[in-house]
This record gives sequence, structure tokens and C-alpha cells, in this order.
Amino acid sequence: MTTPVPDGTRFVLPDGAARRVEVVDTLRALYRSWGYDLVEVPALERYDPAHPRAGQSFKLADRDSGVLALRSDFTPALAQLVRSHHPSVAGGARRPLRFCYAGTVWHAIDPELARTREFTQVGLELIGVSNARADAEVLHLARASVRAVGLRPVLEVGNPGFVRALFDVAGVPRSDRDAVADAIDRKDRSDLRDLLERARLDLADGAPAAALLHVPDLYGGREVLGRARAVAPWPEVQRELDRLEGVLAEFEDASDLALDLAMARRLAYYTGVTFRAYTPDFGQPLLGGGRYDGALLPAAAGFSIGVERLLRAMASTGPLLEPPPQVLSIDDAGARRLRVGGVRVVRALHVDRAGALEEARERRVPYLLVAGRLEAVAAETGERDRLEALLTAGGEA
Repeated sequence: MTTPVPDGTRFVLPDGAARRVEVVDTLRALYRSWGYDLVEVPALERYDPAHPRAGQSFKLADRDSGVLALRSDFTPALAQLVRSHHPSVAGGARRPLRFCYAGTVWHAIDPELARTREFTQVGLELIGVSNARADAEVLHLARASVRAVGLRPVLEVGNPGFVRALFDVAGVPRSDRDAVADAIDRKDRSDLRDLLERARLDLADGAPAAALLHVPDLYGGREVLGRARAVAPWPEVQRELDRLEGVLAEFEDASDLALDLAMARRLAYYTGVTFRAYTPDFGQPLLGGGRYDGALLPAAAGFSIGVERLLRAMASTGPLLEPPPQVLSIDDAGARRLRVGGVRVVRALHVDRAGALEEARERRVPYLLVAGRLEAVAAETGERDRLEALLTAGGEA
């Protein structure tokens, strides 16, 4: 009897596992080329009720009766790494640290509301510096991440500080800010008006609260900044627009970027630019991140990618780049020479030629290697000359 796997978990078959490794390796190579160092953090953490994802943590009892948790987010763990190994930066020293990561996170959530409870995440953090050039670097790498796996990105960029400054000017009560920000982020104008009216704010033309009604429409290219300046002329709000304009000025190529000034999620966490990336015909964001100075570290920005979601978006981009096995071999020495040349070679489980030939047919491997010679099992692939050259070149793995 087959025991079902726990809800929200899954088996990954060879094609899916190979594609995942390919994607992770591609992203790691991209980040490495920009000077980001790979780090690892523990999968087990001490449970902390103040953790940003404490409500989603899988809790485990330790032998000493302490409570542990499976890693539910990389960013807090990286912040702890910085506090442990770079205390001066954690204390506010301005020195850039560039880290990237890849691994599994677990969320103890209702599997009926989310498809999975274990996820592969890849991402990066630029820590110890806070300026427009650093923000532009993180944005550029977010866009480049989507391009690197063969997808066309749309990177939506906002600045929650714009909404936060408007809240201050308009006098939005603290108790109402989360709900108002959520309505703005969802671009639900009806709900937004209801919330502002319920808070008894002045919605007459020219009033700061009335400017909030225009925020959901502030989406598009650089012209959005001009529209926002006209809608919200107050100096403290203009400063937040200046900040975003300064980040855009650091881009030599601003293609695939879209401004979304209604991006108002997690106002208490994000302090500067925030962003999320999409690709056409796939309705969910592929990555998200932003600047979170003071939330976990004095100066930090980054993003994370859900690899499973990225793979779903890539489903129509074509077959795996990794080729199927080309040779089944009874000749171990010859197989070693082929593998040195990058050929996938399967070791035959039969030592006699007849059994190995049948095995090759069953596995649909085009060539059989016996005593240094290739035999075509199926239609020729056009690779025989290259394979034979590798066989005669010599060398050991």
C-alpha cells in the first residue's frame, strides 16, 4: 500500500529536478558575475515569535524542551548571519556586503489555500549601503534574473514612502493605514473611497486625502512621475518622488520597467523602492523585494524568487537544455573518455552484447559502446564522428 505524501509536498521527477537545477545554477552564475557570494544558513532556527513569518513556521520540540522552527524565510536568517559575522555592518558601518542564496523554505499553512508548503527560493541581498545606485543594482539584477531563464520581464517599481508621506500629509489615522494601503495596492478604488470617508477625511479637490484617490491610477512609464507631482505637490511627498527618480537615473537601459506608485504593501517594512516582476500571460509575480532599511539591518535591499513559480512560467519555453543519454556502454574505459568530453553515458547492466543491445533499445539510447567501438542502436543522430573522435583522443576522468 502506498502511503500518500503530506499535503502540500510533492515528488519531483527527473525532468523537473533537472530543470530546477538548471535554473538555480543559471541564477547563481548571474549573481556571481556581479560579485555576489553564495552563503548558506541553517534550515533549523530557534523559534522566535517576533520573526516576520512566525505564524507560518513549522515548530519542532528540541531535546532540551526548546522550540525550533524550520526556515520559513531567508532574509531574517541572512540578517542574523550579518549580525554574527559582520557586527560592524550590523551596527551601521557603511560597507557593502553582497550575498546570494538558494535553498528550501517551509510554510505551515493551509494546503487548501496554497498548493505547496515547501518551496525552493533563490535570491540576493545587498547590505551595508543605502543609495540610489545600490537600489538600481538590485533592480537590474531582478530584471536580469527573469531574462536569464528565457522569459520577458515586466518589472513594476514603486516607492511605499510616497504613500506613507501622503498618509502623513492627509492625516490618515494610524489604525486605518493598513486597510487603506491594502486597498491602494489592490487598486480597489471603491473600497479606498469607503475607507477614507469612514475616517472622515476631506475628499474635496485639492485636499491631501483626495490625492490618495488618484494613486491607483499612477501606473506606467516615467511620465507617471510628472502626474504624481501634479497630484501631490506637498514637499514631503515630492521628496519621495525625487528618491525614485534618482534610482531611475542610474539605469542606462530602463526597458521593461514600469512605475506603480500604488505599490503600498508592507509599509512598516519597506522603506525605499519596492518591486515585483511579471512575465506576459502568467498572472502571478515571479519575484519580489525592495529596500528595508531599519527593519532587520540598518541598510539592506534584496529580492527572492520562488523557483517553482518560475518553472511554471517557463513551461512553454521549450525542452530541457540537458540532453538525454547518448550512449549505453559495456566499455568502462571508453565511457570515461566520453564523459570527459561532456557526453552522457549510461553504464550497461548487462555484460554481454545481446543483453546490452536490448537494454539500449528499451531505454532508446542511440548508441551502444562495446570494446571501444560504437554501434548504432536506433537512427543515427549525426553525433557519431564527434563521439568517435572523443574515444580516440584518450584521457581519463
